[in-house]
Amino acid sequence: MRQMTGSRRIAVVVGCVLGLAACDGDSKASGDDGAVGGTLIAAVQNEPRVLLPPLIAQIDEKVVADQVFEPLAWLGDAGNLARDYRPALADSWSWERDSMVIVFRLNPKAQWHDGVPVRASDVRFTHALFTDSLVGSKDRAALSRIDSVTVLDSTTVAFWFSERYLEQFFDAATRMLIVPEHLLAKEPRGALQTVAFSRSPIGSGRFRFAKWDPNVSIELVADTTNYHGRPNLDRVIFAITTDPKALSARLTSGELDAAEITVPAMAKSLMAKPQFTAKILPAFDYTYLLFNLRDRKNRDRAHPLFSDVNLRRALSMALDRDRLVRSQFDSMAAVAAGPMTRAQPLADTTVAQIRYDSAGAVRLLDSLGWTLPAGKAVRERNGRALKFGILVPSVSGNRMALVVRVQQLLGQIGAEATIEPLDGNAFNAKMAARDFDIGFDGRHVDPGISGLRPYWSVATARQAGSPNYATYENPRFDAHLDSAVASYDLSRAQSHARQAFETLMADVPAVWMYEAKTAALVHKRFRTAHMTPGAWWVGIAEWSIPPSERIPRDRGAMSTASQ
Repeated sequence: MRQMTGSRRIAVVVGCVLGLAACDGDSKASGDDGAVGGTLIAAVQNEPRVLLPPLIAQIDEKVVADQVFEPLAWLGDAGNLARDYRPALADSWSWERDSMVIVFRLNPKAQWHDGVPVRASDVRFTHALFTDSLVGSKDRAALSRIDSVTVLDSTTVAFWFSERYLEQFFDAATRMLIVPEHLLAKEPRGALQTVAFSRSPIGSGRFRFAKWDPNVSIELVADTTNYHGRPNLDRVIFAITTDPKALSARLTSGELDAAEITVPAMAKSLMAKPQFTAKILPAFDYTYLLFNLRDRKNRDRAHPLFSDVNLRRALSMALDRDRLVRSQFDSMAAVAAGPMTRAQPLADTTVAQIRYDSAGAVRLLDSLGWTLPAGKAVRERNGRALKFGILVPSVSGNRMALVVRVQQLLGQIGAEATIEPLDGNAFNAKMAARDFDIGFDGRHVDPGISGLRPYWSVATARQAGSPNYATYENPRFDAHLDSAVASYDLSRAQSHARQAFETLMADVPAVWMYEAKTAALVHKRFRTAHMTPGAWWVGIAEWSIPPSERIPRDRGAMSTASQ
């Protein structure tokens, strides 16, 4: 499963924070009447659990929710933070009080899908939900530098910060999708995942929620009276397609129009077909084998195996990641450099890695007392065998293929790994419950190094519902990460980021496996827009189909759409 977390060159980011003074734009209706009409059927890998923004943790949830809800501003097409934002709910903004305050002016025509106007109080309420410990949003830690959000008038809202830092504008404008206070204020915050709104949402986006057929699809229809102008497409259907083979077949047959392809062989095969266009996206996803540092059955106890950093190091040394990644992906992926991707601004590929050294792994295990008894294939220490499970999401063809090779390499040094495949949501539930030994997990990163906090900080290690599944905690990492985020000086930010990465990687909470490029595949009858490097889906409302290229399902789609 790909989870969500949190930018292009750091100098660009600094320019955004120091120089972004104001941005104005008038919303415009989508293309002419001839461009209006049609249906997009796009694949999502896993069924979303919820569509309520503060609870979103999976990439497929984000793909759908971004059509129904809006932030104050969208990140622009270049996918960086340098003056590159498109108006969404806010049509203008300004920096004030030495960059300690950002004031947003909402589009006065904005309204929720039930007809109620969007107001500044909705923005304040949304921030309160995202930062409430009872809600347990993954973004809570990343928003910690926002001191308060105040309503100046019905369409003007101010974000007050405790300090200036690189990601201020992104955190205020883009990280949070705004939700309606009048529909959620009375709901119990500790149980939002169970409220009807979570699976039948009402937003302000260009598409309205229509229906959810569990394990099959989620259907959205055009908001024909949207204040930005109606979207070009009548309908968007997100088809839940967990089987990679079925995904290829459904695309080839024309049952699906679009998908993000992560399996290189499949991408190569489908890109060769004349009916598709493809955009190769830079790697904003990385995967890793995550060690659980606490006992999977009793979190009050250290893990009987993986609380030992030297054992974690030995297992890491046994894996030839270069060969594994090259054999699975060819040129479509690189060995992960740590809890980052190379597309992020403070990524540092020069940080020391644990190199493949199977002989060294054997020597280290011997020195730790994990010896191989005569006639046995599994090492033991004090009567305990070196056995453990590796949890893996069965919906990921790449990880399912790689985990078999990982199992073989670990077996060669006397460690017995049992593969524990689960479907996407079951995998996520096990990880969230911290009921695993090793989890073959993945992250989709957003433009912001502060997005690391929820996954690796001391504050989230023991926090119920946090995505710090390893229960990793090191105050030195936190201190350097905080300093990197807060610094306005490029060299100082880079230095602290490097020290944060060095600290984390020396602790070996994970084996960093791969960061993969993906192919966003779309049928040629669609004219696409706003396919940003980290989010191909954000401009779907601007996609269109020329009338001459429409197929039967593109006609008459508005019979189910909201008028």
